[in-house]
Amino acid sequence: MQGFKYLCVLASMFSLHCHATERIFLFNNADHITSALQKKQPLLGRMDVQQHNYLLALNTFATQYTGQSLEFHQEQISETQHSHTITQKYHNIPIWDQDLVVLTDNNGVVEQVYGDIIVNIEKDIPHIAEVKAQQLEDALAAVIAQFPAERPRTFKRKHAEEVIYIDDQGKARHAAKVSFFTDFHSAPYQPQRILTFVDLTSNEVITQADVLQKIVHEGGSGPSGNDKVSRQDYKQADYVSYPPKTFVVSMQANGQQTNCLFDAKNVETRNYNHSTAQISVPYSYDCSNSTRNDYKEYHGARSALNDAHHFGQTASLMFEAYLGQKPYFDKKIIQNVHYGLNMDQAFYESGEVYFGDGDYLFYPMVSLDVVAHEIAHGFTEEYGSNTPKSMLTGQARAINEAFSDMAGEAAEFFYSGVNDWKSNHETFRLGDALRYFKTPTLDGNSIDHIDDYDDSITSHHGAGVSNKAFYYLSTAELANEPSPWNTKYSFILFANANKNCWTSNSTYLTAADCVMRQASSINDRLRQDGVSKQDGSQWQTSELKNHVRKAFSQVGIKLTVNQGLESELNFDRKFLSFDFKNLTRKDGQHISAENSEGWQWEWNFGDGSATNSAFEISHSYNAAGKYDVSLKATDPSGQSDTYTLPIDVYADYCSAQGVNHSKYYLSSVTLNDYINESTSSNYSDYSSNVIDIKDGKALNITLVAAPHPDTKDKTKNFYVWLDRNNDGLFHKTEELALFGSNKTQLSGDISLSGELNQTYRIRTMVSFGIVKSACGDISWGEIEDYTVKLIENNDPVEMKIAANQGVNQINFVNNTVDDRVKRWQWQFGDGATSSKMSPSHAYAKSGSYAVSVKAYDRFNKEIGSWNKQVPFSTTITPLFTPRVSGNTVFVNTDQSVMPAGSTVEWQFGDGATSLVQNTQHTYQNDGEYTITLTIRHEDGEQALSKAVKIGQSSFTPEVSFTVTELSDGTFEVTFNNTTSKPDNAARNPDVTLVWNFGDGTTLTQHGDFGQDTQHIYQSAGAFSASLSISYDKPWWDDWGDRVTGTKNMLITLESAQPVEYCTAAGLTDYEHIANVTFNQDGPFDNNQQAGVVNPNNPIKLYATQNNTYRIEAGYAGSEAFAENYHVWIDLNGDGQFGNGDWRNDKSELLIMDFDQTNQDYGKGYVEGEFSIPSNQLSQPVTTTRMRILQYYGFSRVNSIDPCSDYSSAATSGSGEIEDYLVEIYKN
Repeated sequence: MQGFKYLCVLASMFSLHCHATERIFLFNNADHITSALQKKQPLLGRMDVQQHNYLLALNTFATQYTGQSLEFHQEQISETQHSHTITQKYHNIPIWDQDLVVLTDNNGVVEQVYGDIIVNIEKDIPHIAEVKAQQLEDALAAVIAQFPAERPRTFKRKHAEEVIYIDDQGKARHAAKVSFFTDFHSAPYQPQRILTFVDLTSNEVITQADVLQKIVHEGGSGPSGNDKVSRQDYKQADYVSYPPKTFVVSMQANGQQTNCLFDAKNVETRNYNHSTAQISVPYSYDCSNSTRNDYKEYHGARSALNDAHHFGQTASLMFEAYLGQKPYFDKKIIQNVHYGLNMDQAFYESGEVYFGDGDYLFYPMVSLDVVAHEIAHGFTEEYGSNTPKSMLTGQARAINEAFSDMAGEAAEFFYSGVNDWKSNHETFRLGDALRYFKTPTLDGNSIDHIDDYDDSITSHHGAGVSNKAFYYLSTAELANEPSPWNTKYSFILFANANKNCWTSNSTYLTAADCVMRQASSINDRLRQDGVSKQDGSQWQTSELKNHVRKAFSQVGIKLTVNQGLESELNFDRKFLSFDFKNLTRKDGQHISAENSEGWQWEWNFGDGSATNSAFEISHSYNAAGKYDVSLKATDPSGQSDTYTLPIDVYADYCSAQGVNHSKYYLSSVTLNDYINESTSSNYSDYSSNVIDIKDGKALNITLVAAPHPDTKDKTKNFYVWLDRNNDGLFHKTEELALFGSNKTQLSGDISLSGELNQTYRIRTMVSFGIVKSACGDISWGEIEDYTVKLIENNDPVEMKIAANQGVNQINFVNNTVDDRVKRWQWQFGDGATSSKMSPSHAYAKSGSYAVSVKAYDRFNKEIGSWNKQVPFSTTITPLFTPRVSGNTVFVNTDQSVMPAGSTVEWQFGDGATSLVQNTQHTYQNDGEYTITLTIRHEDGEQALSKAVKIGQSSFTPEVSFTVTELSDGTFEVTFNNTTSKPDNAARNPDVTLVWNFGDGTTLTQHGDFGQDTQHIYQSAGAFSASLSISYDKPWWDDWGDRVTGTKNMLITLESAQPVEYCTAAGLTDYEHIANVTFNQDGPFDNNQQAGVVNPNNPIKLYATQNNTYRIEAGYAGSEAFAENYHVWIDLNGDGQFGNGDWRNDKSELLIMDFDQTNQDYGKGYVEGEFSIPSNQLSQPVTTTRMRILQYYGFSRVNSIDPCSDYSSAATSGSGEIEDYLVEIYKN
C-alpha cells in the first residue's frame, strides 16, 4: 500500500552510507581526539585531554586529513575561563557554519567542546578547482536574476564568497555563498535577506532561504504613546537622569537655524517615510526654539520616531552597562523607522534594524522590547562572537529568537527595574501580548518544553523553551531558595553564552550546557556589584550552576553540575498514580538507597498531602491538575538542596474529537482478526473491547475511510498512536506508530513488547488536514480508541531478511517486525561482525559466505536466528576523465568502481607510471599520448585507455542560433557567431567562414571571426548545419600553417503546436473563488466549473500602468477562512507557469496575497495593485493564460505548485483554481 510510513515501533532501520564526509561529535566526547591520535601516533600517548595542548591535539587530528586545517581565533578571557573559537577549513576554504568552541579553565583543563569536527572531505571533493572572482560574480548575478522584476526592486549588500558547504545529506560541496538584501520600492513590501549556496562545479542551487530576522504576524510590541498604552510626553529635563527618560539628539546650528539630528548616544534613527528606497541620513528637524518633535502621529502611535530613537539608545546603554560593550562594538546602531507602507514587521539586516508601522496586527513596532529584540539579533549574528554565526536553522533559530526576547526584558529591567514578562504587549492590537515568558503556551502556539519541539515549530514559537527557563532563573522561583538572580544577571549569563560557546548549530541542550558553564562570570560580577548572601558570604560558582540547572529542568532540559549537592527527581506515571525516583548526586556521584545512611529526604507532592521522608515513593493524586513536586535532600553534614518539578496529572487519556466528521470518518478498523465497523462520529471509545496480541508479534492494522460521495476521491491522512510506555499519554512523535496518506485506507504492521497481561491504548484517526497531536480538536475527521493486551509469546522471532548484492558489497535488508528484539549479532562468514539491524558488508573477494544473525531480547536471551549461504562477486570498472592544463595531466579513480583491496597503475604513454589513485603527470614534449588505468584485484584486473593531446591547441567556433516560424510556414534561423580571434592567429589571419546550412545551400564569408548570418528554411525537419572557420598562424608558428575549426549543429524545426497547459484541480468543499475583477473587467463568476472562465471575453491588462485586482471568496458556511492567493500569467506564451521551473523561477508569479485577520480566519477577499514587466513580452499585444490559485492556510505560503491537484497527497490543499484568458498590452 502506497502512501504510509512506519514510525517508532516499526522496527525497520537501514544503514546508508551515501557520502564520505563524516562528522565526529565532540560535545561530552572531548577525549575522542586524543584516544584516536594515540592509536595512530604512539608518540602522542602522553597527550592528556586535561592539558592545554588539547588544542594542539585537535589541530594534529584535523590536519591528518588531506587538505584540512583549523584556524584558531582570539581567546575571550574571563577571570576563570578561556573560550577558543576554531574555524574549520578545507584547502584553506572555510567550512560554512561548522565552527568549534573549546572552553578551558585558567590551567588549560578542557571543560567542554561545542560543535563537531568534519573529516574525510577529500572523498566528496577530491579536487578543488580555482575559483576566480568573475565566477563568484556570475553566481551572484544568477541568483539575483531569479527574483521577480515585475515591480521596481532594490538590492543591497550583495556578496559572494567561496565556501565548503555540508548539505542536508551530509555531503561536502564546493560552493559559492551568495547573500543580499532585497525589497520592493513600493507596497506590498516583501523584505528578504537571501542566503543561497550554489555548487561551483555543477552551478546547481544547493539551498536557498530567506534568513531575515524579522517579526511576521508575531513580532513586536508597541511603545508607550499609542492608543493601547498611553505615556506622558518626553521632557527635555529628563536627559539628566540615568538611564535618560527622553531621547537624545545632536544639535547643529548653521547661522539661520538650529537642527536636531536623531544621531546621538550610539544610535542613528532614519525616517523612511513609508518607503523602502535607501535613506542614508538621520532624521532631523528645526529645533531653533524648542527641542520638541511632534512628527508624526500615525496608525495609533503619537511619534514612532521619538520612541524608536529613545528605546534604541536605552537598549544600547543596557548592553554597555551589563556587558561592558556596545551592541555592535564601535559601529553605531542604524534604525530605520516608518519602513514600508503599513508593514506588520520589524527586522534586523546587516547591521541595521527596520521598523514597520503595523497594519492589522500591530501598532508602529517601536516599543522598548521590540527595539531591543531586533538590536540583539545583530549582536547574536555578527557582533557578539569571535566569528559571525548565523543560528538560522532548527533549534538554533529558536534560541536566537529567545535571546532577542530576553534582550527586550533586560532593556525593560534596565529602564524601570521591573518586567512585564510579556513579549510585544504594547504594540499588539489583537490581545494582551504576542508571547509570554512564564507560560509561553498562553499564545496558543508557543511551546514551553523540549519534548514538544519538532521541525514544524517556528522559531518564534520555539523560543518559549529558553524564555521560560530565563524567566524561572531571573525571578528566583526555585523552591523558595535564596538566590541572587534577577533579569540583569540572567541576561549577562545568556549573553556570555551567546558570545563564548553558542554555535550556528546549537541545540536546546548544548546551548543550555553552555549557559550553565558561564556561571563563573556571574560570580565575578556579583562580587564586583557587592552582592552576597544574607550572612555576608560569597556565592559559589557551583551554587549558581545549580540554580541554572534547576531553571532549565522546568523545560525538560537535564543538566549536571557534578559538584556539590544536586537534588533531582524523576518519575514513572499512569494517570493519577506516580512512582517518584530519587536521582540526587553529591559531587557527581549518584546517591542510592544503599549508601544513603545519614541522609534526610523530604518529598512534597504539591497537592496539600503530608510530606514523606522515604528515599523513593509512590503517590496517587485525587484529581487531575498541575502540581509542583519537590524533593529536598539533606546530606549528613546538614547541607541541603531542593529540586522542584512541575508535573501535569491526568485522570484519563486526553480528549480528542473531529469537529466536522460527516464526510471524513472511519468506516472500519482492523486489528489482526478483530474488525470494527462504525458510522460517523466525532469520537468513539471502543477501548472496552480488549484485543489480545502476542508479545512482540506484528500487529496488522488497517484503517478504512468511509466512501462518502463528496470525499471518496479526496486524499485523507491516517494516524495510529500507541501508548507504548503505558504512561497514559500519546507522545506526538515517539508514539506515532503509523502514518500515511491515501484516498481510501492505510495498512501496516506495528509491534509492541512490554509487561505481559497489561493493556495498552491505541488511538486511530482519519483527517482531511495534517494533524500534529493525538489530542484536541481536528477540523475535519474522526477519532477512535482501542485497547490491546499483551500475552505471552514463546514463538521464535519471524526473521524477514534479504541479502542483496550491491556494488562490491552485500546489503542486508532486515524487515523483521518484533519489538522483543533489543540486540542483533551478525557473523558475515569472513570473521567480520556487526550489531546493526540492517548492515552492509564489503567482502575482500568473490565467493560464497555463511552468514548468520541472532536476535536477543531485553534479558539478553536469544529469541531468533537466520542463516544463509550468501554469494558475493566483485565488480571492477575502470573509468576516468583526464584533465589537461598546459603540459600537465590530472587523473583520478573517482569514477571507477573498485572492490576493497584493489591496486591501481597509471601508464602515461611516455614511459612514466604511477601507483597512486589520484595523481598528476607533466609531459616533457608536446604530442598525443595514451593514458592507461589498470585496476588489479585478486578476482582479476581491468584496464581502460584514453588519448590526450599535450601542447596542441584545438580551435572550435562558438555559435548559437534562434528559430522563428514565419507566417508562410517557413523558418528563419538567426545564427549568432561569438567566435573571437584565437591567441595563435596571425596579425592578418586571412579569415574564411563557410556556413553549411544542411539543406543543400552554403555561404562563404571573409574578414572577421565573429560574423553572424540568417537563413530561411523552406520546411520543417532536422538539418545538420555547420560553421567552419579557417585562418593563418604567424610565420614563426609552424611557418604560418593554416588552422581550420568546425562547429556542427543539429537544427530541428517543428511547426508550433497549440499551447497546452498543465491541468490543475482544486478542492471546493469548504471554500471557492466567488468572483474576480481585474481593472474594469469583471466581476467574473464560473460557479466552480472547470475550464477557462472567460474564453470569449479576455481580461485586458497593461504593462505601462499598475493593474488593480479584487478576488472574493465563497464558503460552505458563514465563516470566512484565511486564504492564500497566487496569480500566475504565462507571459512568454510557452504554455508553462514559471518557465517549467516554478519553484525557482517566479518571474511569472505576479500576485502573492494573503487574507488573514486572526489565525484561521480572514476578511473574505483580497485586493490591490500589481505591475507586469514589459521586458517579458515579445509582442505589442499578448494573448495568454492567467491562473488563480486559492489555498487555505493559517500562515502565508510562498510556494504553491501552479499545477496542483489539491486532492493528491503530493500537492494537497483546499480551495479553488481558476484559469482566465488575458490580453496584455505592452505599450
